[in-house]
Amino acid sequence: MKKKKSGDINKKLKNTWTTKSKRLLAGLFFVFSFLLYANTLQHEYTLDDFSIIKENYVTQQGLKGIPTAWKEHYRFGYWNSNASLYRPFTLTTFNIDWAIAPDNPAYAHFINVLLYGLSGMILFLALCNVMRGYNPWIPVLITGLFMAHPLHVECVANIKGRDEILGFLFLFLSVYSYWRYLDLRKIIWLLVTVCSFSLALFSKESTITFISILPLMVYTFRSTKLKDLSPLALLLIPTVIFLVVRHQVIGSMGVGDTSVLDNALIAAPNKLSFFASAIAILGEYLYKMILPLGLVHEKGYSAFIPIAVGSWKFMVSFILFLGLGIYGVTKIRDRNELAFGILFFLLSISILCNIFILIGVHYAERLLYYPLLGFCIAAIFGIFQVSKVPLRSAGNLKNDFKKSKIPVVIIGTVIISFSFLTILRNPAWKNSYTLYQTDIRKAPKSAKLNYHLGLEFVKKGLDNNSAQGKSFFVKAKQQFEKAIALYPKYADAHGQLGLSYYRDKQKNLAMKSYEKSLALNKNNAKVLSNMGILYFEAQQLDKAEEVYRKSVKLDPRFVDARRNLGSVMAMKGNFAEAANQFSKALKYEPNNAVLHFYLGQATRDGGNAGAAKPHFDRAYQLDPSLKK
Repeated sequence: MKKKKSGDINKKLKNTWTTKSKRLLAGLFFVFSFLLYANTLQHEYTLDDFSIIKENYVTQQGLKGIPTAWKEHYRFGYWNSNASLYRPFTLTTFNIDWAIAPDNPAYAHFINVLLYGLSGMILFLALCNVMRGYNPWIPVLITGLFMAHPLHVECVANIKGRDEILGFLFLFLSVYSYWRYLDLRKIIWLLVTVCSFSLALFSKESTITFISILPLMVYTFRSTKLKDLSPLALLLIPTVIFLVVRHQVIGSMGVGDTSVLDNALIAAPNKLSFFASAIAILGEYLYKMILPLGLVHEKGYSAFIPIAVGSWKFMVSFILFLGLGIYGVTKIRDRNELAFGILFFLLSISILCNIFILIGVHYAERLLYYPLLGFCIAAIFGIFQVSKVPLRSAGNLKNDFKKSKIPVVIIGTVIISFSFLTILRNPAWKNSYTLYQTDIRKAPKSAKLNYHLGLEFVKKGLDNNSAQGKSFFVKAKQQFEKAIALYPKYADAHGQLGLSYYRDKQKNLAMKSYEKSLALNKNNAKVLSNMGILYFEAQQLDKAEEVYRKSVKLDPRFVDARRNLGSVMAMKGNFAEAANQFSKALKYEPNNAVLHFYLGQATRDGGNAGAAKPHFDRAYQLDPSLKK
């Protein structure tokens, strides 16, 4: 029976890696992590990059937008609706990106890969401190396995994924600094720990689970003494501050109302089915961590449909996770390293699995960014134990390597294989079009994936005036029809299908699709605006004004609707109101040449030619073709 460890187990033990060798290995992990994603450096904006960066007017304010990033929710600069995410520090970095290199995805991708490299370096240094006295190959293999794992691709190759990278980087900076505090007992290191943990919280909310994981880490790998554990109570200060600030900005902890398209668990017929489905997803997560093949960023309804408690997927997952939980809880008392890895995984995924808090998605591989480290820790310690390799260092690198050949060869092979899978997965994230084209093959029944692929076909069609462009519109229409067939209540898909009919000059069918979309979601500002175009073309200006005003009331920052409303008011001879709408639209798109031109026209036609000139001049400066 394993003897229970006691006291300060590694305070006086030296790591077999010398300071010089640790720094060299840390540098190699930086280079290794950076090179894994070097083929993303010329990628474009993808997926959520548009709502957070490319089409976010707060981000586009550069440094001036930073105060707003701390006072509003995560996507405030993109939509007017309430939201549940608060990540101001991450947004601050995007503001800085825009100030340095406006609208430059290559630069933003470089920063992501740079931060990922730094996180690999910090993780290794932190683990060397935490696992001092252990076989020196253990922190090497854990770091290598974690950094090479293909499940990280979404977070690194997608600029928006910086929230995960930053959160993790600051968490392990806090681990590194706390161990320095335990070694040196200098308050400065304790302050660095608190500050690092604070930045992690304001980068990504899910890092809050580390308030329970870090004490477990100290207990398992360092000390059971109160003097070593009690300083961690200071982490409650930034935690409380974060929760209070977040509540002031957003409110509740969960997401509140969400769509079945985002979280398919909502479609569960009862609570038992909801629970069974959530547990089954945990089982799939575990499978993906072991065998990361067929990765897909979106597996929405109906690619995933809630299951019953009698399903084998639920029963297998439930028994497996129940066993892991029991092992973790019972063995952690003996300061068992495998138990710690299991509890690290379970605690970090607890607020992401929908069992305790409903979140905005039922399945997302990006959610495994932090939990994956717990898996890696458990996997490495488990393989060492099964291989009967001593966990403690023999005090000599050569002897340690001789004893560790089996796990080093096994995990080394896995790391090399995972590295190739990562590099091969990266190109899918070049842009949204390549991503949807790649992933639709893996989740063809996802209504949301079909819908978004349709949107990408529309963009291709708008960028191409040839016959090929028209073929993209045909493909888009087919995707919208597929999305509706998979989920008949898909309001946005009905709206886009209406737009497809409009492009085909089938205005009656377009209107019917718009009406059906609004029947499913009366608050769809874009559909109302598109409906206004039909009224405008039919010279029904009063009806056009009515739907445009509803649209801007729902979304005061909807530039297209304000421009269209301004045009209607100009047609009705109300030039003052037209100018007012164009001015409000310019607040969100200050460099929109057409808006400046229309504002100049409305101001001139309203009888103030002198005031109109600066607007015309600005319009011509932005787009000289408007002079024609």
